[in-house]
Amino acid sequence: MRLAQWQSAFIHALEPHGNGETLVQLVNEREQNRVEIYRNNAFQALLSALRLVFPVCQAVVGETCFTQLIRGYEQWHPLSDCNLNRYGQHFPQWLAQELSQHTAFKELRYLPELAQLEWLLNQSYYAMDLDGFMQPPNCRLELLATLDEQAQQQAALLLRPDLALLSCHYPVQSVWNRHNAQLNSAESIGSGISYLVIHREGFKAQFSVIDKALMQLLSAISVGQTLTQITESELDISLLGEVVERQWICGFRLALGVAGSNG
Repeated sequence: MRLAQWQSAFIHALEPHGNGETLVQLVNEREQNRVEIYRNNAFQALLSALRLVFPVCQAVVGETCFTQLIRGYEQWHPLSDCNLNRYGQHFPQWLAQELSQHTAFKELRYLPELAQLEWLLNQSYYAMDLDGFMQPPNCRLELLATLDEQAQQQAALLLRPDLALLSCHYPVQSVWNRHNAQLNSAESIGSGISYLVIHREGFKAQFSVIDKALMQLLSAISVGQTLTQITESELDISLLGEVVERQWICGFRLALGVAGSNG
């Protein structure tokens, strides 16, 4: 029996919709009942990982309901990466679709946005360090002053790699804060657009609530708009000082073919 054949059959048998028939043919009869045990162990590993990523979501719906949601999610989005820290990216979108089909969740319409906030906090924690991010063609912010004026205008500012932006139709930050203050996180909340910046401070991922004008500016930076494009837009460029002061901008990148220096 080839090892590759056995491994392929074993992995396929562990998948949510996997078929263990091929594996059963490759093992002793007394080992056949262990396939379901391995399959359950694999699911428990995924469940444990996602409980760490979405603890507030689990607190809101309860452990039993959360487990069933993860079973459903795994069927549509099986694990494809050996790094469990990257598993769960599509859970907020899947959750939104799932909740829309069940009236029992009508009071929890905010849950997908809460899940997105928790996912971004998780990704911020594991984001690339600044030293690894600031490699060519990325340049440190202090070098911007060494460019001539024309080159400066063609520079695109860079947000820190641990920073993410989230616009919410529900104040899900209130639910998250209540949970982490060990208060009642299951009560219903109102609506109203909130703008959040997710970022890492030291070894802790956190978020800051900002206003619409600052969100618009950060969004323009995040999609790579140059200083010329930002200046010519209706964005409030006076907020750039605040962004720099809060160290949310870490550098810049020049458009291809642009170079310039005062010396």
